[in-house]
Amino acid sequence: MQSNRVDKQKIKGGIIASLLHDSLASRLGLKPGDIVRSINGVELLDILDYRFQIAEEQVALEILRGEETLNFECEKEYDEDLGVEFDDVLFDQIRRCQNNCDFCFIYQLPKKMRRSLYVKDDDYRLSFLYGNYVTLAGLKDFDYQKIIEYNLSPLYVSVHATDLEARRELLKNPKAEDIIDRLTYLTQNGIEIYTQAVICPGLNEGSVLEQTMQDLVKLYPGVKALGIVPVGLTQYQSRLKNMQTHTVAQARETIALIEKYQTDFIRQYGHPFMQIADEFYLKAELAVPPKEHYSDFQLLENGIGGIRQFIDSFSDNYDPEEIAPQNKVAIITGKDGAFMFREYILPIMSPKHRQKLEILEIENQHFGNSVTVSGLMVGSDIVKQIKPGTAHRYLLPSNCLKFDTPVFLDDLAVPDLEKHLGAEITILNPGAVDLLEGIFEA
Repeated sequence: MQSNRVDKQKIKGGIIASLLHDSLASRLGLKPGDIVRSINGVELLDILDYRFQIAEEQVALEILRGEETLNFECEKEYDEDLGVEFDDVLFDQIRRCQNNCDFCFIYQLPKKMRRSLYVKDDDYRLSFLYGNYVTLAGLKDFDYQKIIEYNLSPLYVSVHATDLEARRELLKNPKAEDIIDRLTYLTQNGIEIYTQAVICPGLNEGSVLEQTMQDLVKLYPGVKALGIVPVGLTQYQSRLKNMQTHTVAQARETIALIEKYQTDFIRQYGHPFMQIADEFYLKAELAVPPKEHYSDFQLLENGIGGIRQFIDSFSDNYDPEEIAPQNKVAIITGKDGAFMFREYILPIMSPKHRQKLEILEIENQHFGNSVTVSGLMVGSDIVKQIKPGTAHRYLLPSNCLKFDTPVFLDDLAVPDLEKHLGAEITILNPGAVDLLEGIFEA
């Protein structure tokens, strides 16, 4: 995400990538490549500073163009934008993670993947902008003041454990602050928080998890929800030789503990507060619960409630009388997705539709077969496991591709995969309506 065109430790401000046509910035004479250093005397560290300062009706801009410093002043409508696009949302250095968690996914990546994948960020600004989970460890008073002044709400916070010693052990950070103290301060100042706990067998389950749930519930409604997800391990992890993923029995025990609290909270408030990741139910070999367990599906991006939402949406929008595709259509997915299709989706469909549909389950050899989500499928595994001619058309979820281009995590491009398969690949958003449109495409 960070630009490499300038040394951001030496040059402060936002680099203009482009100007909107007939914008205020273009009329002022700003140009691509200009650096907006400050507005009304306030140095800009990120897009948030820009948005906050540009809202005024009178603005004074300090611009760096090459070696020359230029000053512009203008009057405008309140909240009127300059009409500039910056090359990055962060104008200074990304906030690097100060923790050293053994279960960090960065430590479990193979070598020679895209450099950006190895960036260990813990930046609250990206939490607000994109929903990234952060630990809040090491934030300064300036950061908390900015969060409150700019009302950076909601934020997404990785708690893992509320017991201070347990949390410090999980983060491998003896200086980590009391997270309840930090969350209390933020919620008292109007900031809404979504939290998560990654559960590691033997470390923060059982009584530690129970305390975490009890402590966070007390901060409701400022803390909106707690997402509880199982630790994920790849074959490349070298620091976790004594850690395993949850067994069926362990997953069921954890779910039973959580559901006891969910039941009480649903009865009292109408939603569960604690929300369990879909992967926990898959590991426990249990059916996913009804939609009441997911409130308004606020934690979908964290792998919570996606299966239930997909099933219900598919059922609501599926037409058994729809004309069947003329040729075979294949859905490329991971182990979890294949299980969902076999157990929940195919039984809903009419025989004439099922016989035209092929579910292609990809074993994740790149990261290891314990990785079962479709979002971590890579192109090389698909090439190895799908023979050309398997289907006339292929459907691929977009969540396994780079967000702005059809390229897998291992840098194989979708057009190269199409050449291998000798057929068209349709990239779909991972939702039931998009899937149905892909299946029954004319």
